[in-house]
Amino acid sequence: MKKNFIICLIIISIFTTYFYGIERYLAITYFDKYLKAQGVRADIIENKTILKDWKMGGYKMIIYYSDNKDVEYEYSYSIYTHRANDIIRFNVVDLYISKDGYVLDSPYSSDIKYPPIKY
Repeated sequence: MKKNFIICLIIISIFTTYFYGIERYLAITYFDKYLKAQGVRADIIENKTILKDWKMGGYKMIIYYSDNKDVEYEYSYSIYTHRANDIIRFNVVDLYISKDGYVLDSPYSSDIKYPPIKY
């Protein structure tokens, strides 16, 4: 009985270390690389929130910039892609841009100061 408890405790500690330690560190590292590739300076970030994405896996970072306050930039990190009809890529950061709850695409792209990077 005591042996089962110790095994369960080890499994739980490995799980928590991975999901809250290692994966979060990887997400923040790749978010920073993506922002640097976009040409974003750290001093224009007005609000930054990092959340665990339990539905899709990985992490989300929601950013509002001081020079583009009404537009929400949602960066989504996943360790690998799991999309149908797509090649497998590792350490993927996707960007979704919205304003007033609507996704900004082609006709409204004039509001976007920091567009997504094409892979």
